[in-house]
Amino acid sequence: MDINIKDKLRTLRQQKNITQEVLAKHLGITPQSVGKWERGEGFPDITLLPNIAIYFGVTVDELLSVDNARIEEKIKAYEAESLKYRNLGETEKDLELCEKAYKEFPNDCRVMYRLMHALFSDGGNPKYNEGGGPDIKEYENRIYELGEAILANTTDKELRENAIQLLCFTYKENDDEKALMYADMAGDFWVNRDNLRCQVLMDEEGVKEIQMYLTDLIRAASMTAAAIPWKKRLTYDEMIEAYSFARDILLRLFKDGNVGFYASDVSNYCLNLAHLYAELSDAENTIKCVEDCCKYAIADPIPSDKDYEFTAPLVNRVKYDCKKATRNSTGNSCFYHLQALENKKFDFVREDERFKKAITEMKKHARE
Repeated sequence: MDINIKDKLRTLRQQKNITQEVLAKHLGITPQSVGKWERGEGFPDITLLPNIAIYFGVTVDELLSVDNARIEEKIKAYEAESLKYRNLGETEKDLELCEKAYKEFPNDCRVMYRLMHALFSDGGNPKYNEGGGPDIKEYENRIYELGEAILANTTDKELRENAIQLLCFTYKENDDEKALMYADMAGDFWVNRDNLRCQVLMDEEGVKEIQMYLTDLIRAASMTAAAIPWKKRLTYDEMIEAYSFARDILLRLFKDGNVGFYASDVSNYCLNLAHLYAELSDAENTIKCVEDCCKYAIADPIPSDKDYEFTAPLVNRVKYDCKKATRNSTGNSCFYHLQALENKKFDFVREDERFKKAITEMKKHARE
């Protein structure tokens, strides 16, 4: 447990409106000693702690910020356990844990956001699509309340941005005006932390930063293109182009085939293309897309207990911590793709040997 006296001592001294010299004279020590304590370069002799605490009217535990250290330790333990559940897609267990943490620390914005995220993830669990799930309206209302509380009580940039994102995503289901209000609160595309860090950093550190940012940009572009057909039913050519672009720019970035975590995205785009080609009764392209869907669904390394390293030239400094990946269900890509491929539209190729081989391979790796 980390014990922090320097910040607490400086705060207490400033609240009492005294100088380091005054405190030093009271304790019978030099002002230089107090200066070292407040800079974190030294620590008071244990025999002085009661006198310092009495002088400021606090307990020794308060002086040492022991209570704060215990709180931080407990919250970090909750966060670690939450991340474990999210990595495995155990959304119900994560929500239960986050409710427990919130009951214990109802005013901590980090805990509020964890609960907010858990409500959002559990409400989006695919198993609830068939009914029998949670009261989604109740989930939404709680997300709204938690998000507003975070915005009202913290200046932490990351927490605020995360809360704004979830508020926007939740409101877009039933209130476009509110969703747009929160969308307009977000940062600008060009002026952001990652972009500016890429401009500043040089040498190996700069290359690594740019590769990480490039990876995020390409994935964002890929997801944006793939979202076009969801906005409106377009022509087949337009929809095929959108999903093909989304797939191809990822495969171009990871040109050696080592796509790692992004295999899930590629397999989804291939599945969407297979649906479109099946509707066009294009057997060859349907089967080819099903084969690619199978290939990348099996390649998806999440969940994993190892960091994933990429090897293509433009991403060979990028590492992905698989333990930080989150899922909305315990089922993997193979499991859900197999369900999708049961659709009657694929009956015209179901007896094809290549189609049957892809189905057989995915069944070997499917996890519910």
